[in-house]
Amino acid sequence: MRDFLLLLIAFLSGAILMSLEILGSRILAPDFGNSIFVWGSLIGVFLAALSLGYYAGGKMVDRWPRPGLLGVFLCVAGLNVLALPHYASTVNGWMVMSDLDERAGSLLASMAFFFVPGVLMGTTSPFVIRLTARAVNQVGQTAGAVYAISTVGSIVGTLGTAFFLINCLQVSTTVKLLGGLLILTGLIAAALRRPASTAAVALLALCLLPQTARAEEKILLQRDSPYHRLFVTDVNGYRYLRADNIWHTRMDRADPHGRGLPYSDYIDLAFLYKPDIRNVLVIGLGGGTIPKRFVRDYPKISVEAVEIDPDVVKIAAKYFDVNAGPRLKIHTQDGRRFLRRSKQKYDLIVLDAYYADTVPFFLTTKEFFKIVRAHLTPGGVFVNNTIGTVSGPKSKFFRSVYRTMKETMPQCHAFRVIESGVDEQNIEIFAINSPQFIEIETIRQRAAQNTVIKDKDLTKRVANYVGQSVKTSDVPPLSDDYAPVDALLHLW
Repeated sequence: MRDFLLLLIAFLSGAILMSLEILGSRILAPDFGNSIFVWGSLIGVFLAALSLGYYAGGKMVDRWPRPGLLGVFLCVAGLNVLALPHYASTVNGWMVMSDLDERAGSLLASMAFFFVPGVLMGTTSPFVIRLTARAVNQVGQTAGAVYAISTVGSIVGTLGTAFFLINCLQVSTTVKLLGGLLILTGLIAAALRRPASTAAVALLALCLLPQTARAEEKILLQRDSPYHRLFVTDVNGYRYLRADNIWHTRMDRADPHGRGLPYSDYIDLAFLYKPDIRNVLVIGLGGGTIPKRFVRDYPKISVEAVEIDPDVVKIAAKYFDVNAGPRLKIHTQDGRRFLRRSKQKYDLIVLDAYYADTVPFFLTTKEFFKIVRAHLTPGGVFVNNTIGTVSGPKSKFFRSVYRTMKETMPQCHAFRVIESGVDEQNIEIFAINSPQFIEIETIRQRAAQNTVIKDKDLTKRVANYVGQSVKTSDVPPLSDDYAPVDALLHLW
């Protein structure tokens, strides 16, 4: 029975450790995004903590081969984890306000949150191996069994958290459950030495603290989806969808099918390139501003929307009045995979799946843009909503995407959404599937004579044309084999 309980401790410790690592991305994402730097920081910190824990645990168990000591380590680790939801937001705020870049900030935050409990949990395997080994000639067999059971626990923790816990519980709730389970695991270890005294110890019961809201927001919903921490909030007559720390959708509650964030108004410029648009595909649903407004304002068109996150689809229906119908179809699927499987051609394809701090690299590459072009009708338009600047230190991502699109599509025009910001802006890149180049002067004339687009500020938007002199010689074209989007966004 003693050996069984020790192996159970190894299993539980492995499961809790990997569950924490998965949850770590959700703890960091609201302030640091979900980039490769966040994941690299988490993995590096956990590996460093385990290395130190293995070493220290091996030395200590040789000197004090008592399960009670392991129990103390695991209980202290559990208390650290229990406290995490109460201070994580504050620490993240300090890191952000200190002007650290994404690499240093996410690395230091990972160290503050996970290094100590990681080291303490890392002592588990050496302790269990030493306490279950019966003879020197059985140490190898015992070590193999312990590491195998611990790894199985890690697999259960990884899959259970990614597939179930994140979808069912708030992150803070899950973290507290893990902290309590870790303390229970420590008590099991302590009970192997003094069961009577250990039985008197009760687990902590902590009230859940609500997620800190921004002062002016009324939070209607907060939910952890497989991809983001999602918030629906009401502020001054508007309803917003926020993914982590990024505003995704704005809806005027008095006009639910009207105009939203400024960048979405620029999508209508596609009618200046192809006035007879009938079939539209929007990749990235969010709160559905573009699909539902197009259905309302342009009675002759039909729209399909593709959204990878099923929770976003549910939120759009419940809170933003986005409902499928005869002229609006909604698919819950990855946008690139949807196009690969579809034989449909579209007059207009809109890509609205980029975030300010993290971008799915496989939606930026020449291979993807070739797939998009194959699904455009002759003269069809592809609009890519990017974020950055046209020149300067924050321009490299935009310029790299622009170069990639120009090398893949017959022609490209870009427009700055000056209403969206000063330091960084939305920049809409229009690619036209036609060998006949359309001069910007033609677009200006069509805007002045417009009778199709329902936008009183149309000529002002056309005036924000970037021009054909965007410098691209110092940025790489993006491919499935080489797409350093995180570096382009944050470093280079």
